Amino acid sequence: MWQVGELGKVDIGGGGTVAQYLARYGMEVVDCGVAVLSMHSPFEIVSKADVYMAYRAYQAFMEKMS
Repeated sequence: MWQVGELGKVDIGGGGTVAQYLARYGMEVVDCGVAVLSMHSPFEIVSKADVYMAYRAYQAFMEKMS
């Protein structure tokens, strides 16, 4: 299960992560992760179901790449 969301200019690497800098060099990037409520505050909140599903997605991606 997953949710789709877009932040920033997706054609140049997404939102505020390192992907945008790598994309400047022509690298193809996929910027994905778990949604975080109150990011960069003393109390960040995520759903454990979201963390688990992200783990499964990363695992499937790595299996496909090897």
